[in-house]
Amino acid sequence: MSAALDVVLEVGDVTEATADVVLFKFAQKLYGAAGKAVRLLEVVGVPPTQVSVLPGEHRFVETHGALGSPLALFVGTVRLGEFGYHEIRQFSLRALKAMESRPGLKHVASTVHGPNYGLDEDEAVLAFVGGLIEAFQRGSGPKELERFTVVEVDERRALRLRRALERGLGGTPGVEPLPGGGFRVRRERGFVQAPPMASAGTVSSAKPHAFVAMPFTPELEDTFHYGIQGPVKAAGMLCERVDQDVFDGPIIQRIKERIDTAKVVIADLSLANPNVYLEVGYAWGKGRPTLLLVRDVRELRFDVASYRCIVYRNIRELETLLTRELERLDAVRVPG
Repeated sequence: MSAALDVVLEVGDVTEATADVVLFKFAQKLYGAAGKAVRLLEVVGVPPTQVSVLPGEHRFVETHGALGSPLALFVGTVRLGEFGYHEIRQFSLRALKAMESRPGLKHVASTVHGPNYGLDEDEAVLAFVGGLIEAFQRGSGPKELERFTVVEVDERRALRLRRALERGLGGTPGVEPLPGGGFRVRRERGFVQAPPMASAGTVSSAKPHAFVAMPFTPELEDTFHYGIQGPVKAAGMLCERVDQDVFDGPIIQRIKERIDTAKVVIADLSLANPNVYLEVGYAWGKGRPTLLLVRDVRELRFDVASYRCIVYRNIRELETLLTRELERLDAVRVPG
């Protein structure tokens, strides 16, 4: 049995990753990387029905050169709207267990789950990798497993995720940094994961979170990641938002659940998106503390103009102003 597991995060397209097996989830529909992989597989004669697996089930598929890896593993999960931090961690554990039936697997590749449909990206990657390491330390997975590569197509997100892994793995006994990036995790008796990684996906639901209501547009991506997410994380909260273009099924229910339990709702009213206004109205109705943001007061609509709103000219200013507001909020006890 392998004595060490190298965990590496690389920038690239997971469908092109050259591993022994590439791992995908089937969330009762096809999304993102899994959807692209299935379209490529269909070209070489693998029908989509072959990867349609129920939650808890799995299926290996020969890729016939359609993907960079010769073998693909599809693991069935709950629907995307129910696939939270705990489910991500369990997905890792179940996937490695499923691979035990295929001897000789040394290198596994997969992508990150969660950020594209609203979960806190740091917590999501820590839950995913935390599950892998937990399974490895328990002795689960292919006996020859030596490397797990997390592949992220967005270079800027990859840099952020690398920093999250450094916080989650750095300084952990039995873990050493690899030249060029990544970590080597040794299979040692008594190994204990660092708190950020050990708790991700296990007690995530108990961690305070901010719900961010804002349009999912390239124009506002830096605003979210650097102007909003940074201050929220510095305040000790997870930072979540829900993309209505990604979710299927009860999208409104998902939004309500995350607003109901949020310590604070942060709404960027820039671009005058009607869905954002609906989320603000719901948050007000539930009595959740709500911070309003806008780039230009001329973008405000309806009666919101009469409420106090943080007007920011650039991301740096937003970071400063929002940090100040969250510090004030920190002393306020929010009803459950």
